[in-house]
Amino acid sequence: MPLSSKKLYDKIDYLRVINQEQMIDRSRIRDIMNGGEAAVKALLGNSVNVEYHELPAPNLFLTALERFAQKLGRSPDLKVDIINEKDSERARKKSEKLERIVTSYDKFQKLHMQLPQAARWLPGYGFIAWTIGHKRDKDGNPYPYAELQDPFSCYPGIFGNDQQPQELAIIRRVPHTILAEQYPNAKQYIFAQEENDDGFQNPYSALMDSTDRAGGWANSTGHGKVVVEYRDEEGTYVFLPENKKIIDFMPNVLKSGPCFVIAKRYAFDQMQSQFQHITGLMANMAKINILGTIAMEDAVFTETNIVGEIESGKYRKGRFAVNYLTPGSQVSKPVNNLPYQLFQQVDRLERHLRLGAAYPVSDDGQSPNAFVTGRGLEELGQSASLHVREYQTVLKEALQELDAKRLEYDEIMFPGVRKPIAGRHKGTAYKESYTPTSDISEVYETRRVYGVMAGFDEPQKIITGLQLKQQGIIDTQTLQENMDGLDNITKIQNRISAERAETVLFESLMAQAAQGNPKATMAAIDIRKNPQKMSDILDKYYTPEGEEVSEEEEQLIAAPQQQAAGPQGPPPGLAQVLQQVAQQGG
Repeated sequence: MPLSSKKLYDKIDYLRVINQEQMIDRSRIRDIMNGGEAAVKALLGNSVNVEYHELPAPNLFLTALERFAQKLGRSPDLKVDIINEKDSERARKKSEKLERIVTSYDKFQKLHMQLPQAARWLPGYGFIAWTIGHKRDKDGNPYPYAELQDPFSCYPGIFGNDQQPQELAIIRRVPHTILAEQYPNAKQYIFAQEENDDGFQNPYSALMDSTDRAGGWANSTGHGKVVVEYRDEEGTYVFLPENKKIIDFMPNVLKSGPCFVIAKRYAFDQMQSQFQHITGLMANMAKINILGTIAMEDAVFTETNIVGEIESGKYRKGRFAVNYLTPGSQVSKPVNNLPYQLFQQVDRLERHLRLGAAYPVSDDGQSPNAFVTGRGLEELGQSASLHVREYQTVLKEALQELDAKRLEYDEIMFPGVRKPIAGRHKGTAYKESYTPTSDISEVYETRRVYGVMAGFDEPQKIITGLQLKQQGIIDTQTLQENMDGLDNITKIQNRISAERAETVLFESLMAQAAQGNPKATMAAIDIRKNPQKMSDILDKYYTPEGEEVSEEEEQLIAAPQQQAAGPQGPPPGLAQVLQQVAQQGG
């Protein structure tokens, strides 16, 4: 049974209370990452009596987060395993079609654009959230749709052992006109002023007191109507706290739980940002940089001390300045030397910051020799790698849960609707259609698998991949699948095979030309004049049109077949055949 406005507010207010401490952390991290005066205030507050419009130190939080996102924001491979089917071929075809269906989901919601953003929010805020619904394509076909929400506006419930809460509130500001377009039946409440009755606590001030900047990433200006979207196992509520009105309710159709998925960073017993515990180090580094700047300015622009009197009453500076002093007067400038400990402390703080943020100096392409020992560098690199793997585990589990809920949603909401899908899966283009009832049929489980070199930088991938291939641990196709930018592996492999065959044929042609074969010599001259037409020239040379095959050539062609049938061993290779042709004047 749907909740009343009062009970709904109580649930939302409870989520606000249990997330209150995390909101302080989120606000501070958000300000630091966005930079500017807000970052200066978040780190330094009023402790420094100097106005700065930007951080007076490198924003290692932001650069570390960007490096994490570059390693983490790639979509893992998708696999569907069906092992209960008696017909293995039938099971294989069904699993491959399910993979193509989910791949189409990913393409429709632009998952490849969401994951880089998710890879920044997960370490930064400590969690990310997807809400599940559906949208239609340009032709009106409905598909399940997972929307990535701004964690700053999200208030999740208690995380259980499965790391998934059972309720979620999203508080944001929406412009009145847009909200009225979405809910035309609620215009009277959307444009109405706040009601005041003594029997109901004013929720607006309570809910928005600490989150007055709440909004989506495209709407954080603080203007518009406060809207709360509350999701649980019963359904989704749209609530206006100013008016104490529920303007929409959508029952939950999923049997597996509420229509959202949350990925949470592993922590001790609280949901925390990766950088929460090192904000003090960042603040100290900024303070020391400020003090260093002040000290350098004082050293350059030292004050002038006059012991005595100036006849004019004013001390003049400049190239042609002349000052008249009374007898016995002295003019002196103090010498200010910067303490060398200041720069040592900056280096020490930067090292501690990098250790805390799992951000090795090697990620910047710098030599680590002057920064940390080889052993320390190894430990720092291992720490960064372990962090990436841990985040990959979190994202992988969340995406698998997202796949299951999208498949379930599609089958329940649109069971008999036949819908087209198209895209590219495992390097092969596809274009087909599916019906949820027959093609999904309650198979919701998928596997998301990160490649063997996931999280590696591109140079690391190349070096490590070639080493693994040389040692026989992986094959060429696996290496190709783990390289960025290789979209159609099948096409690339076909080109490589054609290139190798062309090389063999060309070398055989040149060998025949060197032996004085006039036809081969003419073909070689044609290739020299028209190198871009080498493939066509080789095809013409080895497969002449309209030329009768001699008896010797027929015997030569039949020879490999005869050898294959007898005990003499394997047939000769192409180069050997071509050499025999050359020796016999072919």
